[in-house]
Amino acid sequence: MTRAQFASTTIAAAGAAWLLGLAGILPLSETVRTQVWPALPLLAIVSLGAYAFVNIGYNLLAFRECPEAYHELMQEIQEAKDDLRAKNVDIS
Repeated sequence: MTRAQFASTTIAAAGAAWLLGLAGILPLSETVRTQVWPALPLLAIVSLGAYAFVNIGYNLLAFRECPEAYHELMQEIQEAKDDLRAKNVDIS
């Protein structure tokens, strides 16, 4: 099973469970069904956004731990600066 198949199966199962709970087929208390259950998709989206934000932030902080990529990027930046200076572009 590929990642895409696994993700789509998981999302479909979660969506089906959410719809069953919203329709009253799953045994939920009235308070949970009317107040908590409808907000679960929003909570899932916010959680996914928070995960993505933390993941990107961590990988940016850990970038210096990849010395080859760091040195390659610094070399490309220096080459771009030298090229711009050769074309009389002011890069303060």
